[in-house]
Amino acid sequence: MRGIVITGPNTGGKTVAIKTVMLNCMMAQYGLHVTCESADIGMSSSYLCDIGDGQNLSENLSTFSAHIANVLDVLGEANPGSFVIMDELGSGTDPTEGMGIAVAILEELRKSGAIFLVTTHYPQVKEYALKADNIINARMVFDRETIRPTYQLEIGEAGESCAFYIADRLGMPNEMLRVAIRAAYGDAAADSYVFQKPDGGIKKRDTAKISKAKVSKKNAALQSLYKIGDSVMVYPEKKIGIVCVPVNEKGVLRVQLPGKKIWINHKRVKLHVAATELYPEDYDFSIIFETVANRKKRHEMERKYTDAVIVVEGEKKEN
Repeated sequence: MRGIVITGPNTGGKTVAIKTVMLNCMMAQYGLHVTCESADIGMSSSYLCDIGDGQNLSENLSTFSAHIANVLDVLGEANPGSFVIMDELGSGTDPTEGMGIAVAILEELRKSGAIFLVTTHYPQVKEYALKADNIINARMVFDRETIRPTYQLEIGEAGESCAFYIADRLGMPNEMLRVAIRAAYGDAAADSYVFQKPDGGIKKRDTAKISKAKVSKKNAALQSLYKIGDSVMVYPEKKIGIVCVPVNEKGVLRVQLPGKKIWINHKRVKLHVAATELYPEDYDFSIIFETVANRKKRHEMERKYTDAVIVVEGEKKEN
């Protein structure tokens, strides 16, 4: 036998098994003690693997395309002196097409003469391994009660994925499982499945929610007192200014005075002339309240992307 196809449930220890075998082979070849009491270990001219998620946005590689790129590199080097391990053959794409690709990869590995260990969930791949020369099935022993792997590998038998059983034990609601089993195997399988727990739904947790800030009638009245452009009298100095920021929820507004802008409590301000009497409709108040430099930057931002930064002067609020 040159190849072993390992099957079994998720969390069953398949990936750990193939990593452990390759690591011990490499350790022995380097003259290191291996992690077992006794073993028959062959020497290899190269160690090749495809394990993990090689997703890379900068290289435009999805999980599937990264696997295929790596697999093709491995197959290009594989020969009778190679030891190859591959995890989850054909995963990351349409299951039917992925299964076909997994069989094609296995066939190419078989032709290369390399020694190989691969893992899969596809039943068709198990059937291929059963019929193909120099390939044998194996399965990982799984403790159904604790939902934990035993890390024992049994050669000669194909394993089950146990996805529904694991999902059931981990708390997936029975109704969700019925839908899943019915979609996979039909009504009869869904009706005959023995559930591990009583019916129940997904347990919802209290989570943060976005809600609209409530504005009290008092605050609403305050915020409608003055509008941008209103001419106001500022007390006790009795200076005339122009409102550039309306009253906020704290009852403070910003007023443009000669040479400066100030924050001031609405109780120290009295309407002098409404903006509607001073300016035409849709008047651009940035002409009054913004610097020429900031107005140019804002105009540029409206037309295109720019790195320009609008600087807003900050002043201490007066109460």
